[in-house]
Amino acid sequence: MKEIITSLDRVPIGSKFRIFDIDNTLKIKRRLSELGFCKDALADKLHVGFMGSPIACRICGAVIAVRNEDAEKIRVKYFK
Repeated sequence: MKEIITSLDRVPIGSKFRIFDIDNTLKIKRRLSELGFCKDALADKLHVGFMGSPIACRICGAVIAVRNEDAEKIRVKYFK
């Protein structure tokens, strides 16, 4: 298996991933960390909306929707 580092919006649906980094310029960084989006957290990408946004992820037992423009600023690791 090959480890890939990319942004959350580019992870295939159904993939498990680990959060690697969240861009400091992201305005909702604090809110995301309160919801479980923090470094080394494990999550699954469940669904992408019709127009590419929002992106639904299961993290810490909850399903959280993230806008595509925010997902572009969340760096993750996943295995292909």
